[in-house]
Amino acid sequence: MDMSTKAMKTMNLDNNRYEFKQNVERLKLSVDPKHLLNSLGFTIERETTKELRGSCIIHGGKNKTAFRFNKDRNTWKCFTHKCHDIFGSDVIALIKAVKKVNFMDAVYYLRELVGDVNHNINIALEYERKKDRRAFIESTITTNEAKPTIVNEDCLDRYKMFRSDSFIKDGFSENTLDYFEVAGGYTDGFGYIRDIIPIRNDKGVLVAYSMRDIRRGVEDDDYKYILTKGFVKDKVLYNLNHARYYIPNNKPSLILVEGFKSVWRLHDLGIKNVVAVMGSELTYGQAMLLFSYATSGVVVFFDGDTPGILGAIKTCEFLKGRLPCFPIFITDEGKDPSDLDDNTIYNYLRGYV
Repeated sequence: MDMSTKAMKTMNLDNNRYEFKQNVERLKLSVDPKHLLNSLGFTIERETTKELRGSCIIHGGKNKTAFRFNKDRNTWKCFTHKCHDIFGSDVIALIKAVKKVNFMDAVYYLRELVGDVNHNINIALEYERKKDRRAFIESTITTNEAKPTIVNEDCLDRYKMFRSDSFIKDGFSENTLDYFEVAGGYTDGFGYIRDIIPIRNDKGVLVAYSMRDIRRGVEDDDYKYILTKGFVKDKVLYNLNHARYYIPNNKPSLILVEGFKSVWRLHDLGIKNVVAVMGSELTYGQAMLLFSYATSGVVVFFDGDTPGILGAIKTCEFLKGRLPCFPIFITDEGKDPSDLDDNTIYNYLRGYV
């Protein structure tokens, strides 16, 4: 056998090994964590956005939260007997430890759970997404969690691929979320995943992120949105970098709302001269921006709850004698502009858009 033939066989063997390794990695990342643990006999006692917890059946432990399975990485740990140090912390190691089988039998077992990953495009795409997210976190951030402390364009671009479907479920389109550059993948200190809303100043410079808890049915107002540490909103009106180009000639210059989603909702209706104070009160610095850009006045379209009503009154009092102010009070208690249907919004804004 000549050297070229030997080299070709070696190359084919290496390619086959690489392909097999890739397929195993896809299986490991593509298996549904709950399905896997249930099939192995685990009882899930507690679930967070990040983890599944229960007792460790490998050593027969009684602690109901000692076994923890990371849903993002599909890896596990035993915090009492350190079983992962003995067997390994990936999915294959877990199957080997519980089923007492060898590596290939564990692969076959996993294959039965997942199916043929090469012929399931959705699983393959999810594998690639998880792989990209993990590589980004490990290469860009020095901890095990993606913390967007680096506010720059490159970092934001890389987070965009990890946006969840949370805002889609709220009724916003992919096009709208793309327009406002919504990203995702931030894990907070409690293990909860958050989507990332970039905040730019009036000149379009990226100055901060607002991170939104994507859990459904959880309304912890204190932690629903968290801002980049050190960011002061006093001199920023959200979306002014876009709205400044859509100021009408014969109507109030800007429509002032409280939050991000209200801006997006009106944008979907073609109303683009909208800015948000990111709260229920106008600050002094934000007022200075209005004096520069809203020379024909502002429509104050705050939420229909008590803070929103009081905030609208205070805003108009502050602007009185300095800038024309047109308050609109939502009569549906507790609702904000993003909660309203199209006709209701147009009725509220009749004469102003």
